[in-house]
Amino acid sequence: MKRVILLLTALLSFICSASATDIHSITTEIWLYKNGNALVYQIWDVNVTQGTEWYIPIENLGQRDIRDLRVFENNRRFEDDGRSWDSNRTLEQKKYRCGIVEKANGVELCWGQGDYGHHVYQILYIIDNLVQRTADDEDNAFNWCFVNEDLPDAPDSVSLTFCNKIDSSQVWVAGREGNMGVWVFGCEADYRLENGDVIIESTEPLLATDRLSVLMRFDRDLFDPNVTDDRTFSEIMDEAFEDSNYYPEDGGRDTERKFRRFLLWFAIIIIGIPLCIFILPALIEMWFRKVTGRRYDKTVFGRDRIDGWYRTVPLGGRLDAAYSLLATGDKLSWDFKLFPQMVGAYFLRWVQQGLVSAQPDPLKEGRMNLKFTSDYPKKEFEDPMERSLYTSARSAAGKNLLLESDEFNKWSENNYERVLGWQDYAKTSGAEVWNDLSVEERCHLAEFRNFLDNFTLSDERSVPEVGVWQEYLVFAQLFGIAEKVSKSFEKLYPNLYADYAAKSNLTDAAASYEVIRGVGKSSSRFVDAASNKKSEKEAEKRGGSSSGRYYGGGGHSSRSGGGGYSGGGRGGGSR
Repeated sequence: MKRVILLLTALLSFICSASATDIHSITTEIWLYKNGNALVYQIWDVNVTQGTEWYIPIENLGQRDIRDLRVFENNRRFEDDGRSWDSNRTLEQKKYRCGIVEKANGVELCWGQGDYGHHVYQILYIIDNLVQRTADDEDNAFNWCFVNEDLPDAPDSVSLTFCNKIDSSQVWVAGREGNMGVWVFGCEADYRLENGDVIIESTEPLLATDRLSVLMRFDRDLFDPNVTDDRTFSEIMDEAFEDSNYYPEDGGRDTERKFRRFLLWFAIIIIGIPLCIFILPALIEMWFRKVTGRRYDKTVFGRDRIDGWYRTVPLGGRLDAAYSLLATGDKLSWDFKLFPQMVGAYFLRWVQQGLVSAQPDPLKEGRMNLKFTSDYPKKEFEDPMERSLYTSARSAAGKNLLLESDEFNKWSENNYERVLGWQDYAKTSGAEVWNDLSVEERCHLAEFRNFLDNFTLSDERSVPEVGVWQEYLVFAQLFGIAEKVSKSFEKLYPNLYADYAAKSNLTDAAASYEVIRGVGKSSSRFVDAASNKKSEKEAEKRGGSSSGRYYGGGGHSSRSGGGGYSGGGRGGGSR
C-alpha cells in the first residue's frame, strides 16, 4: 500500500510539473542613489501555461515604499492602472496592463500575462528608502529579499547587479579596509565586485525553498538616507548571520574568538586523549573483519559475513541506494573513498549513455574532461542524487559545455558545502529505496559485489548483453573494481567487449580503461577539492583569521541564515 501511495504521488507530481509555469531566469539590476532610493530593473524569462496575470509579492516594507511600476514586452509599454489593479478580470482584459495591489503587509506588483507561451517581461519600479541610516548613525545598510521562495517553478538561474549611482568618484571597495560589504543568502550563488559594481550569480538551479536575499553595509558618508533604522548594523548583521555559514565579523568579537580557541584546546585535551585510547581497538577490529570477511552490520544485512553471488544488478540500478546501504552497513567502506567512487560511477554512466563524452585533458596525462551534449535530460533521472550532480556539473561546464578537470575542482571549492552535503543527501535518498527491503534483498548488493570481484571464477556466468555490461561496470566503479572487472570481461569475451566499448562511446578496450581510470581520478580530485576547502575554512575560523568574504568582500553565498530581511515574501508568478 505504501508503494502504491508513493507511486500515485510521484505520478501526480509529474503531471503537475508537466503543466506548471516554467521560470527560466530572473535577471535584476538595481541602481542605488544618494538618498537611499533604488531603481529596480528586472527581466523575467518565463513560459506561461496557466492563469491570467503575473504577480510579485513584496512584504514587510516597514518605512519603505514601492512605486512607479512599469512593464514592457517586445518594446511595448503596458498601460498602468496605478494602485487600483483589478485581479477579477479575464486574460484578454488584463493583456498589456499592469498595476499595484495594496496588501496589509506590503504590495503585489501585477501585470497581464498575455497569451500562453514564452514571454520575456521587463519591469521597473522604485524602492523608496531601501538604504537606511543605522540607529547608531555609524553605517548605512539594508537586508532585502529580491527573489522570493515558493515560486510556482524555481528559476533555473538568477543574477543580481548593484550599480553605484551615488557619485562616480566614490568607488565601492569591499572588505575589511573598504567602504562597504555585501553578503548573500538563500541559494547557491557566487558574488564579487567588478568595476565598482556588485555582481551576484546563481551557481545552480534554485530549489523551491530557495530565495535570494542580500545584506549590504556602506560607510556613513556614502549615502544621505531619508530614514533611520531602529537597529545598529551589528544587530542587523547578527540576525542575518544566525544559522549561516558566515563567520562573525570583528567589532567587539575578539573575546568570542579567543574563547573558541580555548574551547578547541580544551576539546583536544579532554576529548582527544580518550579518543586515542579507542583508536587501537578500532584498528584491531577492522583488521579482524578484513581477515575473517565479517565486514557487515547484522542489524542491516542480517549477518556479518556474506559469501554468496548474485548476478542481477541490485536495487533497481540506483547508485544512491547502493552507496547508502554500503555506507550504513559495510564496516570496511569508508566515506572518503566510497563517495568519490559513487561520483565516478555517475560519470561513467553518463559516458556510456552518451550524455557526456570523456576527453583526455591536453594539459595533463591521465586526467579526463567531460564534454556535455546539447540535449538536457531534465526529467530523465529517477535518482535525485544523479539529477543534482548532473545539473551542477553541467552548470559548472559553462556555455561551451566542456567541464575541464581544473574547472570542476574550482567549482567544487566554491561550493564545498553543497558537494560534501551530497553525502548525507545520497544516504537519505538511497535509504528510501532499501529501508523497505528484506535483509535477503539487501544482501544481494554484497553478493553482486562478490560476483563482479570474482567474475573469472564463476562456472555459471552467462554472456551478458551490452546494456547489462554497462550497468555491471557502473556498479564496479562504485565498488572500486571497475578496471579489474573491465579487463576480466575483455579477457573472456574480447569480441563482445569490443562491441560493448563501441556502443558505450568508449571506442575500444584501451580507451575504456583510460576512461574508467580517468573518471575515477577526476571524481576523487573533485571531492578532495571540496574537503580541502572545508578544512581551510575551519582552520581560518579556529585561528581567528579571515578571508575577504567574512568582511563582505565577495565569495560564495550562505544558503542558510539571512534572517531579518525586508521585502520579498512567499510565492508569486502566475495565477
